[in-house]
This record gives sequence, structure tokens and C-alpha cells, in this order.
Amino acid sequence: MLKKKLRGKSKFLRKMNELMEIYSRNQDTAFAYRELLGLESMIRYEGEQAMFDLNKASLLYDMGRYREAETVLKQIPSINPTFDAMCESLRFKILEVR
Repeated sequence: MLKKKLRGKSKFLRKMNELMEIYSRNQDTAFAYRELLGLESMIRYEGEQAMFDLNKASLLYDMGRYREAETVLKQIPSINPTFDAMCESLRFKILEVR
């Protein structure tokens, strides 16, 4: 049921995906981070919160705020193997830098 609610019907996920697409083009990390934090009030489901936290941690990593990114990653619950692998990938990147 969680997967069905996250596919295409979530206003939060649509906005977050648009934001991350814009970020991939212009690489303005500070702008993307501020805008992402503005979307937090739209979160309705656990899966949305997990995706928000992963993107937040990724942006913190890109800004060089590694400890904060690691703290956010620790709070993300296990959702599914694919999502967990994305979290682990970021976690390894942080460990390499530290």
C-alpha cells in the first residue's frame, strides 16, 4: 500500500522531484536546501519522510556539512532494499571524506 501512495499521486514527491531536477541543472545547493526544507510541511507518509531525509542528507553532504548529513542518515528508517542501498551509498561517501 505504501508503494501505491508514493507513485505519482503525492504532491510532495512531485514537488521534491522537480526541485531536485532543477538542482541537478544549476547546482545551487543553498537554494535547493532552503526549498527542500520548505516542502517538509507537505509530508504525509513515512516513505515521503524517508525520501525527504535522504535528499536533505545528500544536500548537506554537497554543502560539506558531513556530521549533520550523517546525523540525518541515522534517523532514516529501513524502507526497502533499494532505498536502503541508496542510504548506504551516501553513508560510505561520508565515511570516505571523514
